[in-house]
Amino acid sequence: MDPSAVWRDRNHRWRIEAYRAPDLRFAIFATNGTTESAPLWLFGMGALARWLMTHAISLDDLETD
Repeated sequence: MDPSAVWRDRNHRWRIEAYRAPDLRFAIFATNGTTESAPLWLFGMGALARWLMTHAISLDDLETD
């Protein structure tokens, strides 16, 4: 399953992938140079909005990858 969209924050600490499955899902990866964490799966826009707010990331801080 390929992501339909991919974003990174300006500091390149996080990568967010959006997937269109029967519902909308987001995979969040913590990135550190050449390594990445296992994905944190979020289900729906509300979950992504809460995650962005808790990490103090605004939509203006995201850039397409």
